[in-house]
Parts: sequence; C-alpha cells; structure tokens
Amino acid sequence: MIFHPQNLIGTKGAFAFRGDVDSIAHPCLNKDIMKEFWYNFSFQCSKLNVFETEKFIFRIGNADPLPLDGCEYSINIETEGVCVYAENEKDLIHGFMTLLDRFQAIDRDETLAIGIECCQIKDKPMIRNRMAHFCVFPETELWELKKLIRFCGALKYTHIVLEFWGMLQYDCMSELSWPRAFTKDQLRPVIREANDLGLEIVPMFNHWGHASAGRLMHGKHVVLDQNPLLQTYFSEDGWRWDIRNPKVRTLMRKIRAELTELCGDGGYFHIGCDEAYNVELTNENMDLVCDYINEISAQMRSQNRRVILWGDMFLYRHPHYNPKNRYACNAPSAEAEKYMLERLSKDLVVADWQYESAQAPVETSSVFAKAGFDCILCPWDRGCAQTGAVSSTVREQALSGFMHTTWHTLSKGLPYVTLAAIGGFESIDNRKIVPITTYSAALWRKVMPVGGDYEKAGWSKTEIQNIC
Repeated sequence: MIFHPQNLIGTKGAFAFRGDVDSIAHPCLNKDIMKEFWYNFSFQCSKLNVFETEKFIFRIGNADPLPLDGCEYSINIETEGVCVYAENEKDLIHGFMTLLDRFQAIDRDETLAIGIECCQIKDKPMIRNRMAHFCVFPETELWELKKLIRFCGALKYTHIVLEFWGMLQYDCMSELSWPRAFTKDQLRPVIREANDLGLEIVPMFNHWGHASAGRLMHGKHVVLDQNPLLQTYFSEDGWRWDIRNPKVRTLMRKIRAELTELCGDGGYFHIGCDEAYNVELTNENMDLVCDYINEISAQMRSQNRRVILWGDMFLYRHPHYNPKNRYACNAPSAEAEKYMLERLSKDLVVADWQYESAQAPVETSSVFAKAGFDCILCPWDRGCAQTGAVSSTVREQALSGFMHTTWHTLSKGLPYVTLAAIGGFESIDNRKIVPITTYSAALWRKVMPVGGDYEKAGWSKTEIQNIC
C-alpha cells in the first residue's frame, strides 16, 4: 500500500476471501475491466460477480456505508464484509481502486486467499485535476498504451492527454501519419476502457512548434519526409506550422474535429504551442499568435471544451526568480510577456512545464495566475524534489492541477508517474524513489499480466540498453 488515506481508523481483524465473490454495486463497476482488475489484484485467486444497484456503492456482505463528511469516498472494511460509498461514478471508481490497493495475499489451507485489514477510510484528493500526458511514438505498441492507461486508472488519475506523434491515421491528410500508424478502430477500444476506468481522454495536437511530430534531436518529419510538396504548410525549417497560411488553419480545424470525435466527450483540447524556435516575437508576430490561439479557443469553447496550451513561449525569465530553479521561458522580454498575457483569452488553461525546478514555489505559475489564467503545473521524471516542488506549489497556490509528462523516457521514468499520482492526495516531500519503484513494479504486474512474455514484462523491453 503506497497511498496513505487522509482519514484512516484501524480496527481489529480482517476480511478474507477467495474464489467467487458476490457484490452489490453501481453499474460503473459492472464492467469487464473492473472484474479483470479484481481478478488480477487478487493474484488470480478470486472472481467478482456484480448485482447492480442505482446507488453509488460497492458492497460485499453486511458492512454498512460510512458517511462521507466532505470526502470523495468512504470505505468500511469489517470481518463480515466491505462497503465503498461515494456520490458519483468517478469517486466510486477511485474508492474501488483504493480498496484493491489494500489486498494482501495470505496462505489459507495450502492455497492462496486475500485478506484486507479491517479499517474505516474517508479520503479525498488534495489536487482536483490529476493529468498524465503520453506521447504515442512510432515505437509505441498498442498494448503498451493500453497498459499505461490502465496503470493511471489504478493510480486514480482523472485525465489522460494523448499526443499522437505521427501515429494516428487521419482522414484530412494522410501524410500526418507514418505508414505504421494506428487506425481509429484500433484505438477506440482503448479509449472506451479508459472511460470505464473513470479517465477522461484529452486529445492533443501541436498547433505551432513541434510541427515535425518528431523529436528535434533526431531530425525526422512525418509530413515532409513523405511529401516535400507540402512545404508551404511549414516554416522554412519545417519545425513550425505556418500559421499565416489559411490552409494550415483549415487543416487544424479538421484535425481537431477528428480528434474530438475519436476521443469522445470531454472538457479540454490541448494545442501545444511550445518551443516555437526561430520565430522573432515582434508586436506583429505576437498579435498573430495570440489571435490564432484566441480563435481556436473560441471555436472549441462553442463545443464546451477549453483549450490547454504550453506556457513557455509566453514567459520571460525574470532576474528575481530563484536561481536554483531553471525555468523554461521563451518570451524575449518582460514587456513581451505582459503584452501576450494581456492579449490571450482568459478562457485558456496554461500548462506550465518547469522540469528543472527543485524548490517550491515554482514561481512561473504565479505569473499566469496573476494574469487571470487557470494554470496546471507539469513535472517530468527529473527527480523526487522536482515532482515534490510541483505538487507543493499546486496545493499551496490552489492551482487547477498538474499534468505529469512522460515524453521518451518511460522505460526509466515510469515510477515518477506513480510519484506524481501520490502527490495528488498527500505530501510527497519525504518520498524516496526506490520504494516508489518497487510499488510501481507490483502495480504494473497487476493491471495487465503478461503471462511470462519477457519483452512485455516491466516497463522496458530489455534489461540492457544502448550497448555500443
């Protein structure tokens, strides 16, 4: 057990079970993935039967629901039964995940059984929006994406931001994807399962920088490496979309339509707009960029979605900032920062990625908050101190949430997905990465067992990498 509920009262005894277990539960728990989780988290010694009720409850045996008292969910574990109670589907799912996390294997009559220590739990998150951002690279296999999403569901994330780096086949332009890209029909079951886990999928497509849909250091370009005749859609170096070109704006609108249809209902769309290298932010260009973003924001707001964008292009590195925190700031001056933040629609949500900030507070977030924006801070797998600084700043400044990013480093950095999730519920200031890693490995085995397949075991396909 790696999560520490805010309110936990231990009582004597344990609830033990094996084999088939009958439960009364809301239909949101009568899903194949929930039954599969029960089977896997019980080390494959128990199967769950669900008899539906309209109440937001999960009950086995005679345990009564506990009042919520302002919490997200309550759990009552007695020797004769278990009861999880909440006021809506997502909260009930999070309570169910907390219950699964407390399963312990025990020997019983020369076979395996499961024990859950008796206790009373009332819990709620300290951070409301807990997002994880995944890049779907050409090297990403579909089962890997599915397992990552399951992992985040078990960790009680609220949103998954999906960015397809040339790995989704679009109708509007075939060159937006590599030949190996996934079809929409391949992705729909994965998205449905995410929704069943209580996760909202946030579609993402970078609308300015990163137009190559590839990492700068490797020089690949999904569109121009397939069709050089499409050069006029881009800046001369291909890194930025040419947002002056009406064809680009029309294409982006079509992309947004395809992605929102694929990803289903939700309240957000992420348009990126980071690291737009080699652009001179003159007044004219700042107006161009702000008008472009505001136009997208208004169009998406008409569909009841808010636009998320990265914040680095609109930040200036002020001299009074903590010199021990390395901030990503690409605005040329304090005046440019002020001008753009005044021009941009306050309906935008700014995702402030500050990966090398190891000391709270992360000062850049207050720039966006004071300018009137909802701000989400974004950690990466740079260290416990950096993740803790983000978590503390979000809590102390009452920001909108966090978005943990993963980029190309999941083969080493997956335990930081766990650490960030824990930071959504409690302080992680004193957490160490080794126990987080061992817990992550145990959880990784449960969300989607591999049946002895070496390459699918763990979060790296090989034990020894990059030999030269």
